[in-house]
Formats: sequence, C-alpha cells, structure tokens
Amino acid sequence: MLEKLGERINEYAARSARQIPNFGLAGHIAGQISLNAMEQNKQVQEITGLLKTWHGELEYRRKQTTSYHI
Repeated sequence: MLEKLGERINEYAARSARQIPNFGLAGHIAGQISLNAMEQNKQVQEITGLLKTWHGELEYRRKQTTSYHI
C-alpha cells in the first residue's frame, strides 16, 4: 500500500510539473515539486522500513511465544 502511495506522489509531481505555465520561475517551481516528491518518497521508504522491522520483531516474538506453549 505504501508503495502505491509512492507511485501516486511521483504521478502527482509529474502532472503538477507539466501544468506549470511557461514563465521565468517555471524551472524553479518544477524543481521544488521534484524535491518535495523525493522527500515524501524518502519518508514513505523510511516508514516502510520501520514497519517491516516491527513486523519482523512481532513475528519473532510470536514464534517465541508459540514455542513456549508446545
């Protein structure tokens, strides 16, 4: 699900950059949109990593608990 969010962020950034009228600051605005998208994707990746770590820890604890009951 978070991977889909990353894809949507990229699609939104690309669409927004294409819709910028052609004037002097267009390049700056497009660059800012790109930087914002990269930062948001970085945050999504960090959260995904944390969730995977927590999931692994929970699985380990579940297995430990299960092995004590056997």
